[in-house]
Amino acid sequence: MEGLNKLQLCNGYAESVGAVASHAPVHGVFRPSKRGARRTVGGTIDISRLSQLTGVNVSTLRSWESRHGLLRPARSSGGYRLYAPEDVERLLVIKDLLARGSRLPELKNLSLDELKALHAAAPADDPFSRDAIIHLERAVDERDVDRFAILLRMSFASLPAAVAVDVFSHALRHVGRRWEEGVIGVGLEHRLSARAREVVQSATQALAPAAHRPALAFATLSGEQHELGLLAGAYTAAALGHAVIYYGAGMPPSDLARNVGESSAAALILSIVHADGPGAIERQIAEVVAHLSVATPVWIGAHARTLAGVTLPERVVVMSGYADLRRRLTLAFGA
Repeated sequence: MEGLNKLQLCNGYAESVGAVASHAPVHGVFRPSKRGARRTVGGTIDISRLSQLTGVNVSTLRSWESRHGLLRPARSSGGYRLYAPEDVERLLVIKDLLARGSRLPELKNLSLDELKALHAAAPADDPFSRDAIIHLERAVDERDVDRFAILLRMSFASLPAAVAVDVFSHALRHVGRRWEEGVIGVGLEHRLSARAREVVQSATQALAPAAHRPALAFATLSGEQHELGLLAGAYTAAALGHAVIYYGAGMPPSDLARNVGESSAAALILSIVHADGPGAIERQIAEVVAHLSVATPVWIGAHARTLAGVTLPERVVVMSGYADLRRRLTLAFGA
């Protein structure tokens, strides 16, 4: 968000996130730029804008449509292709799956839900990431905190952002497993977590001078102290060129909403890992939404079981992982 990519932690560690609402509308965030406005009709976009948002050239899009039936656009009165926001998301998922070794004939008849599920189940097939994960796991097993931190730092410095986040998540899951198995104690678990936090914060701060996209706010709500997944989400946004306003863990809902409003953040992104039941989540989210401008989208990374029985306001969107966060940022603010 099962694939965090993963604004989600389990026992404090990055874990898969399941989407509660796979077709949740992205309210108020599909906003083509002024430059592309002339290519937008009634919420749909033309093929040039689709190419811009997905990074797939126009001739390839036409080929995918005519030869593989990958898209079925509507037509304007003048015969021009018109694409919906869902087509953008579908293409972004397909593009990622193709990069991971899937073939178009295998994907063309799958729904968006099925494509997302396939994406979540298919880890990036990257020899460098596999090598990094092996060495990180070995550092944990050998209780070498310094080597663990150095390897994480190297991953963020040398790997593509999406791959680095996957490596980070794998490493933290391994820490979590070893702690649950009793192989490492709570003291070592805290030291490894602290170094991981330092590394991802440093990597995010290093990207700040290159920020050229709208600022995004990141936080967890009162009582939620697990933030490693949130930090990885902030890094993901920074790698896409967004300024990051990081409030951290345990923010009171009304204070958070007020601060986000004063900061003019373009969206608020929350992580929910543990909660005191559906009622507590609903109250806190309702308080945030009540004090936040209707123009500010609220996106949540949380596991399906964490949000079981929770009724969320219509404007709140649940993300299925880091890949979903990247897609939503592309939909909202362009490629």
